[in-house]
Order: sequence, then C-alpha cells, then structure tokens
Amino acid sequence: MSTRACVRTHVSRWILLGVLGCWAALASAADVRAAEVATSAATGSQQHHHQSQTADGRSETLADRSEVLVPEVATPAPLGSSQHHLSHAAGGRLIFSWVEEAGKLRRLRFAVREEDGWSTPRTVVTSHDNLAGAPVVLGMSDGTLAAAWIEQAELYVSRSADGGKTWSEPAQPYSDVAKAYEGQLSVAPLPGGRLALVWKDQRDKGSMQLRAVVVDAKRKSGSEIVLDQHICACCAADTVAQGNTLWTAYRDLLEGNVRDTALVRWSPAGPSRSGIVHGDHWVLDGCPVNGPATDSRAGWLIVSWFTAADGVGRVLTAFSPARERDFGKPIEVDGDANGYVEALLLEDGSALVAWIGRAGPVAELLVAQVREDGTVHGRTTVYRGAFSPWPTLGLAAVGDSVYVAWTDPAPKRVRLAKVPLASITAGPGAPAEAE
Repeated sequence: MSTRACVRTHVSRWILLGVLGCWAALASAADVRAAEVATSAATGSQQHHHQSQTADGRSETLADRSEVLVPEVATPAPLGSSQHHLSHAAGGRLIFSWVEEAGKLRRLRFAVREEDGWSTPRTVVTSHDNLAGAPVVLGMSDGTLAAAWIEQAELYVSRSADGGKTWSEPAQPYSDVAKAYEGQLSVAPLPGGRLALVWKDQRDKGSMQLRAVVVDAKRKSGSEIVLDQHICACCAADTVAQGNTLWTAYRDLLEGNVRDTALVRWSPAGPSRSGIVHGDHWVLDGCPVNGPATDSRAGWLIVSWFTAADGVGRVLTAFSPARERDFGKPIEVDGDANGYVEALLLEDGSALVAWIGRAGPVAELLVAQVREDGTVHGRTTVYRGAFSPWPTLGLAAVGDSVYVAWTDPAPKRVRLAKVPLASITAGPGAPAEAE
C-alpha cells in the first residue's frame, strides 16, 4: 500500500471510529460492544490487515507476528483479562489492576508489586454487569486504598483500610440526576485522604458535560463542579493534582466541530481557568476516541495528545510552568502515529510519553523521553502487533524502571513490560517542533 493510501485509510478509520464512538455515547453497554465489532469489520482490524502465508500454508495475521521487544513481567492477570490500570501505593510501590471474566461475572482485581514479586491478588468488586472503561485502584495519602469504577452508567467509589482485604460498601459520589457516560472516569488523590473524581455526564440531552467532585476520607462528597458545559463525547479525560490544585486535560468540542485538546485548572472550590493547549484546529464530524494525558511535578505541567488536523496522525507534547497560563510550542513526538497517549513527568523535568505508532502496516507501542527544549530521546519500541479498536495504555515509573501495560487482543490478556529508565533517557535526541 502506498504512503498516500495509508494516510487515507487511517484518516477514514479515525472518522468512522469517531462516528461510532459518539453514537455509542448514547448507547447501552451491549450497543457499545456491537459498535466495536462494527468498527473492526468496517475498517479491517489490526489483527487481520496485510495477511501473508506461514510455512504450513495457513494465513498469517499480525496477531501471529506480535512480539514484545523489552523484558516482559509475568502478572497475575489471567487469559480473558482487560481494562488495566497502573498507579502507586504507599512507598511508591506499583499497583496493577485489571478486570477479569469468571463465567458471566466481571471482577475488578489488583495486586501490588513487592520486592519478591506480586502480592496476593484481591478482589474489589464482582459484578453481573459490564464494568466500563478502566476501573481504578490507587493508594491514598492516608495509607488507605481507594477504588472507582463505572457500572451501568453509574459511578461508584469504595475504600479499604486493610490493604484491600475488605472494602466499604460502594457509594455513588453525586446526585441522583447524574448520568455518567460509561468508560469515562478520571481520578486523582488529594491530601488528607481525599479523592477527586472527574466524569463525563449526559444528564442534559444534546450536551456532554465534564463534571467533578471531591470525596473525603469518610466518603462524604462535596458539591458537584462543572468543569466544562460541552465537550467531545468519547475521548477520555486525564486528571492530576499537586496539593489541592488539580488539572484535567480533555478534548473540547468547539464551534464548527473543532476538537482540540483543552486543560482546566480547578480546586474543590471550583474551576479557576481553562483554555485550549494548542490550536490544532482539528475539524472532525465525530469523536476520534483518542484522549490526552497530563502530569504535574515540581512546578511543571505537561500535556500530551493526538491530532490529525492535517490528515496525518501526530503525537504532540507541550510543557508549562504549573503557575503559568500558557504552554510552550508543542513538540512533535511522532509524525506517523495512532495516538492513545500516556505521559508522566520525571524528576529532571523531562517527560516520558507512551503511545501507539506505526511501522508500515504494523502498530507498535512506543515510549520516549521528551524535553522542554524540543529534543526526543531514547525512542523505544515496547511491543509490536495487534491492539483492540480503542486501546488504552498504562504507564508508571517505579525507582529506576518504567512499567508499560496494554491489552493483547489475541489472546485477550493484559500484558506488562518493564523498561530500565536509563535505556530511554540515555539516548541521543533530535529537536522536532510542531507549529
């Protein structure tokens, strides 16, 4: 396939994914699954593109050629697992959570990475219904654990004071009129054992709102906060906190179907300022289902995002001092990408970005260091092969290592890789900026 044909194919796929994704925003969980099947069939899923013949004469797919190119970590997540999330417990230990199937049941489970391996996996909740998106288990500032998930378009939170052996009765943190969009959940821990939750709410017909609430250590909710009245329906948001200040990155929906990345700064008292990170002016009649990532550390803030404003898929990253309003010129991390970014800030003020790129017809999971001066270092391919139609990535730094998580659709299973941080940050860099 020619380069021009590849561009047309991928742009068409983003548009079709967006149309189906926005339709799914008003659909049931079963309809969402049907949309995923329709998307794969219409676009040609990554598992079935560009077939060739194996030595025994059968058709070879990308799933047959999938490979992990860095050390892989064995996890407690079984076959059939998905919907992973990475976070930190007390002392910076890695929390790895996932959803697994048990007949008709769905279980949210997690384990903590200890020096001698994984802790005993524990169950947060078991449901007869689909658990949407990626449920979250994370460590809180008071040493407890918190969990949040969306089930049948309702958001629930629970706490554990004994390391996850027992959990409080699930509680809804908002009013009865709320209507959470399945799969769209973002959280951040706050001082005093408080938890900030952000969700997409469709209580007002014809508009998808971005709403938030802060829940204290006793699971008492504060007042609901409207962060944005009208946003892109299906792109996930990402929230980070420094002290009592929070930032949420999301894809906004502006006049003329412009879908650019925005950032809102807020606190438990409400939003203080918001705006577009960079005017990509991506006009798309449908949501691309491809949200941004953000992180804040030591007075710095970053946002990474995907755009195809000019018909070419790009991953961009921008830096800003956390107390300032404006971001610097965005840095192009990849100029031939599928997106689905994750990002975190390192101690030296540089960023670590993970995303799904392309190597010809093959999708690949990459990670690289990005510096404020525009250099991109240590671009590393973690995995090459198949991904689900709307993939999510996990990214976390622990000590001198970086953990990257993804779901392999064939066979369906969450996978985890461990990359030495030095192998990424030691690489040569080359400046690359996007106007």
